[in-house]
Amino acid sequence: MASQEDLVIARNAIFPNTFKATLSAGKIATSVMARAVTNHTIGQIAANAGFHAVMVDMEHSAVGLETASGVFASALNAGLTPLVRVPAAGAEWISRTLDAGALGVIVPHVNTAAEARAVVKYSKFSPLGERSISGGMPIFRLRSVPNVASSLVANENTLVICMIETEEAVNNVDDILAVEGVDMLHVGTNDLADSLGITGDLGNEKIFAAYARISAAAARASANGRKVYIGMGGLQGRPEVLRRLVNEDKNKLIRWISTADFPLYTQALEECATTMNNLLE
Repeated sequence: MASQEDLVIARNAIFPNTFKATLSAGKIATSVMARAVTNHTIGQIAANAGFHAVMVDMEHSAVGLETASGVFASALNAGLTPLVRVPAAGAEWISRTLDAGALGVIVPHVNTAAEARAVVKYSKFSPLGERSISGGMPIFRLRSVPNVASSLVANENTLVICMIETEEAVNNVDDILAVEGVDMLHVGTNDLADSLGITGDLGNEKIFAAYARISAAAARASANGRKVYIGMGGLQGRPEVLRRLVNEDKNKLIRWISTADFPLYTQALEECATTMNNLLE
């Protein structure tokens, strides 16, 4: 058991999870997914823009672990929360990205409770999981922290996020949320639409019905001090859908909006180029 002195050392050393704090305060949390810019500047760029987290996408990009670790450090030092979407639910991805400095792991295509348990197994230290203990973790500013305290404090601050991307996952969402250690859900709206047979139709009523089912399950799971929030991905180009999902959610749990970076850069560059190209009267 960790002593109070050791816990104080660990809690003073760890970078604050500002993303989690924003959600706990009842506000909308926003994240930008780093795919186009994946160097030491992205954390400060995202912070200057007003985002709460930087998500490194290792599922749909060529970003490797060494590059990802630099983005994590950039986010931490800018006061943002580094998140990572791993390509698969194995220790070689989950544990290593967390060891490299992520404060939250997003695992795609979690369709069953058994798959959710595997995610927790590699994301959380004992007694919640079986994550291997590592010293000198970036989230503790590379400081030496007693292991018994660092494990407990890391568990408190590390978010385990399961992606809901199929009709099967929606049908099993209560069972997924019954798994101890699952902190949040993130809906992959494009893949969900594909699974529902409405590929690309992100404003379809089936999407709203699916989100409503997921929110209801999250509300049922939010008990005894636990609060399960829901994130939305793939909707950055559909503000009317985002607005409706947030404002019609009677449970007030759909509170995380994620956007990819390259559409934002493209839009900004197009606007700049158009302005400059049309300066001559």
